[in-house]
Amino acid sequence: MANLLRPALVKPAYFTHPEYTQTLGPEVCDLAVMAGYAPDPEQELALNAMFALSPTKRTLSGQVATAAFEFAVVCSRQNMKTGLLKMAALGWLFITDQRLVVWSSHEMDTTEEAFDDIVNLIQGTPLMSKRLDPDFGKEDGVKRGNGKQLIKLRPSEACPHGQRLKFKARTKSGGRGLTGNKVILDEAMYLQPSQLSSLVPTLSAVDDPQLVYGGSAGLAESVVWRGIRDRGRPGGDPALAYMEYCSQPEENACLDEACTHALGVEGCALDDIEYIRQANPALERRISIEYIRNERRTLATKPDEYGRERAGWWDKPDAGSEALIKPDVWTNLADPLSEPVDPVAFGLYTKIDRTASAIGVVGRRADGKLHVGIVPAVRGKSIDSLPGTAWIPDRIKELVDQWKPCAVVVDGHSAAASLITTIEGLGVEVVKSNATDLAKACGAFYDAVTADPDSAASLRHRGASPLTRSATSAKRRDLSDAWAWDRKDKDSDITQLMAVTLALHGLIEHGTPETVEVWGFLS
Repeated sequence: MANLLRPALVKPAYFTHPEYTQTLGPEVCDLAVMAGYAPDPEQELALNAMFALSPTKRTLSGQVATAAFEFAVVCSRQNMKTGLLKMAALGWLFITDQRLVVWSSHEMDTTEEAFDDIVNLIQGTPLMSKRLDPDFGKEDGVKRGNGKQLIKLRPSEACPHGQRLKFKARTKSGGRGLTGNKVILDEAMYLQPSQLSSLVPTLSAVDDPQLVYGGSAGLAESVVWRGIRDRGRPGGDPALAYMEYCSQPEENACLDEACTHALGVEGCALDDIEYIRQANPALERRISIEYIRNERRTLATKPDEYGRERAGWWDKPDAGSEALIKPDVWTNLADPLSEPVDPVAFGLYTKIDRTASAIGVVGRRADGKLHVGIVPAVRGKSIDSLPGTAWIPDRIKELVDQWKPCAVVVDGHSAAASLITTIEGLGVEVVKSNATDLAKACGAFYDAVTADPDSAASLRHRGASPLTRSATSAKRRDLSDAWAWDRKDKDSDITQLMAVTLALHGLIEHGTPETVEVWGFLS
């Protein structure tokens, strides 16, 4: 018989995810119930997508892979987000036996609060507490201390060294210390591009890695969070599951289009409880209507802040942080089965500080559209770059011998220019591009992105997250009579975008329309 006391599901405004047929979500929900922490219907829905199993993908060890490499939940405070993340952490420890789970927040206080809550849940549940490692910490399986909070389970057959859950505050310098099998990035509206760009490559050798983001609506400076939103809302990303609670419509919700949202203005959506309810699934469960009305009055002088925190209204981005290629436009050009045909061109680009490099590939597809992608740094591996630059000449030589490209392009004034002599010494002919060449290629690339998606002038990519971040992290830098790519902010990384743009220059100037053979590049 149905549980008449169970609250009805409040449907999210946006909910997209990769296809799946099986999920471990119900088992995680049962675990949470056992801990006295029964999930809301919205949390159940999220756990099913987060713990969904891919019908086709396999991990490095050959096991069935998680369907979503990334999972993001956007919701107003005190509704469902933190509880959902706690349930996920318990599921990874006790259901899927993850070796290392990392929980990070913007502030240490938030991290410590999450740590204390999960410790209490485990210690208060006998079937869980008996699995805490008695040989670790002053309390069984628990280590406290500023910045060193850790929960450790007994060694088991599934995990000989014992599962661990580590809690850390994020640093401004980056995210390398956050590497784990599963990584929670709480307060994701404060994530910086540099933190994500330093974290993601470290997961390349992890078996079945997963990034889980949680946060409320974004601030003006929430570049990373806004990019995830713009990929998640339309759906179609093959590795991103996305759930967002926000009031609809987001634009022109008030009676007067020019509404100031001041307290008491007739027809203001922020005073409509039913409008606010859409963004707050816990309303009349854990949050009272009286509290919402009190909060509205308290924040009367900051209506935009109330709109962001309670209605899920996103702040408009800073003008200088706007990307030229919009995430939704780029995502709509994804085709996981895209393949170039002969001939192809390669482009090499290295960051000015030499911390990252990329080899781009561009070729025409059988339907005439452009295929763009990044070639693996190691043949047969899904690794886009390696430390330093010593690996590049031999990899270029290997690619040339194997694929006989129409051109290998290196910007003659970039950091990669120092490698030209070594590459040429291996018998590879290098096309040295200049500023004029780059400007022409940038224009051609942008034209392909913005062309009618169904026309032969359009392009396709395989939806790889690193290339997506790079392509949507560039703004326009004006030259005397043209323009070129530039980073939209100091934390953006456009290395991969530059590599495929240089490859496009090679194809335009040196390619032919002949179609000979389909190549199998990863991208």
